[in-house]
Amino acid sequence: MNFRNARARQPEIVRSVQKDARYTNELAEDLSDVLRLSGPRNWIKYNQLCKLLAELSYHGFASLNNLQTLGEEYTGIIQVDGEFKQIPSRVLQLLAIVLEFGGDALFVRLLQKLELYVAHHEEIVPEAKQQLQKLIRQLHHSPSYIKALHKSLFYLKAGRYQLSKRVTGINYVLIRHWLQPEFSLYGYKILGIITFLQVSVSLAISSWDAWKEHKRHQLEALKQSSKRFLQRAESSNSKPVANAPQCILCLEVRCNTSLTPCGHLFCWSCLLDWLDEREECPLCRETLKKSQVIQLQNFA
Repeated sequence: MNFRNARARQPEIVRSVQKDARYTNELAEDLSDVLRLSGPRNWIKYNQLCKLLAELSYHGFASLNNLQTLGEEYTGIIQVDGEFKQIPSRVLQLLAIVLEFGGDALFVRLLQKLELYVAHHEEIVPEAKQQLQKLIRQLHHSPSYIKALHKSLFYLKAGRYQLSKRVTGINYVLIRHWLQPEFSLYGYKILGIITFLQVSVSLAISSWDAWKEHKRHQLEALKQSSKRFLQRAESSNSKPVANAPQCILCLEVRCNTSLTPCGHLFCWSCLLDWLDEREECPLCRETLKKSQVIQLQNFA
């Protein structure tokens, strides 16, 4: 039998989830009170697990025994498979329960493993490793946005309220859909639009902040690069004069270096002034005329 025409609507599914949440909270409080009897140290250490244990035991008991939860029974809905033909298998129902109440922890654990793998993998080039690590850090914040977008889709088109039900393909149908009263669903559609806009604005703000952070890192990298360049330039300009090529006549840094036929270097003006007095090389005393002097271009 095909139950496609008996799909549960937003009011029944939401009330069912709220009813089940109420019972699981009460069960978690009872487990917490029992745990408190073992001492304050154990209570502080394991109290956070009471909520998870209550949810797994409450929904797991119903799935293992092919029963409706109290919330599903209250609203008159039942789970069916993706083809709307039969009750989903116990394995599929248990998988949906694990994903619903432990999926976030599993996702975070998977990202941590992936981050360690990328950090210690030597074959990944540093640039790619840096981009992968940045992507993994961004994925840590993705579950809340994905859940909110999925919830806005549910408010607009009904279907599956929990993301785990969409992953496993489990649907809800009304047991006596011909007896159910009609509800106005416009309020849910408006809520879906508002939820979608809220998520879109949050994503835009997060993207803008990430872009500003990226630009800030780029600016800092540019400043550091400019600083290193200036330091190198200053260090090269601050070399001792004694290390620079000198003219033996003026004992200063050579200017407009000139070459004699005997292979000696002098300042152009210094050598010409010398030759005005004596027509010989200042170093080797070889005969030298002004016409024999060659001025070197682009020579330090």
